[in-house]
Amino acid sequence: MSEEFERFNLPEFYGCYLLRSIPKRLSYYIGSTPSPVRRLRQHNGLLTKGGAYRTRREGTRPWEMVILVYSFPSKIAALQFEHAWQHPHQTRFISSDKRVVKNKKGGRSIHQKLAVLKLLLSHRFFKVMNLKVQIFSQEIRELWVQDRYKVDDPTINCILDEGALSQPDSTEDQSIINHAVSNLKLVEGFAEDVKKKDEALFANYKQRLSYGEITCSLCGTKVNYIEGVNLRLLAFCFNDLCEFASCLDCLYKCIIEEISLTDDKPLIPTRTQCPSCNIELEWSTVVRHSIKSAQVGKNCEDGIVD
Repeated sequence: MSEEFERFNLPEFYGCYLLRSIPKRLSYYIGSTPSPVRRLRQHNGLLTKGGAYRTRREGTRPWEMVILVYSFPSKIAALQFEHAWQHPHQTRFISSDKRVVKNKKGGRSIHQKLAVLKLLLSHRFFKVMNLKVQIFSQEIRELWVQDRYKVDDPTINCILDEGALSQPDSTEDQSIINHAVSNLKLVEGFAEDVKKKDEALFANYKQRLSYGEITCSLCGTKVNYIEGVNLRLLAFCFNDLCEFASCLDCLYKCIIEEISLTDDKPLIPTRTQCPSCNIELEWSTVVRHSIKSAQVGKNCEDGIVD
């Protein structure tokens, strides 16, 4: 089982981001990275290697990260999103009748960048990924809500960071530096929080696998990663107090049967409820941790769970 799923390269984290120059507030940069903290430091010259040419232009440093889109299932998906965000006039993920940027020279305003972001997040290709948007700037959040191009989608998971910054106190060098330092701390705190939550959930999966025989609550199949018996991808409830477990494909069939009565019949679900305790489960997260668990299945067979 573990060898079969080694070909699925699941990144611990991958995101697309929007930078804004602190001294030149109308200058923006779009990029992608598996490490937003390291990447921001590279753009600001705090690390000698890395960083894009555009963010090294005279008078543009330091930069602040104002938006981070994350939860991409793969590097390829993130790069596709990045390219579409950078080239909104030609991307196939925005239909011609919805384009807010008509040519290569357009799309420079923050209103257009936010509108393009919303349109991409609303496309069915990215929608099933359950992508999340973290905003680190109060001003950007206000512009997001303003929605100048009227393309808002209420299903987009957008969160304003608790410590979101306002504009720098002044245009003096020290004020700009202080703002950059504060922004970096916000991004560091966010990245650490995401890492801890992901590690806690994965630890829960591994712990349950280490118990030995697990019976699917939906079909009754018995799976045992310790003994290497009848290995199948498993899905668990995220609620520590809930003991629901099932084959991943059984849960998928259950979800599809529930939504088959509606007009919208997606091949890939986005969210569902635990059949036992009814808490909401993100399908993309369930699948991700099921595959990760299978990839370390050999360790479970050897009695290694840490």
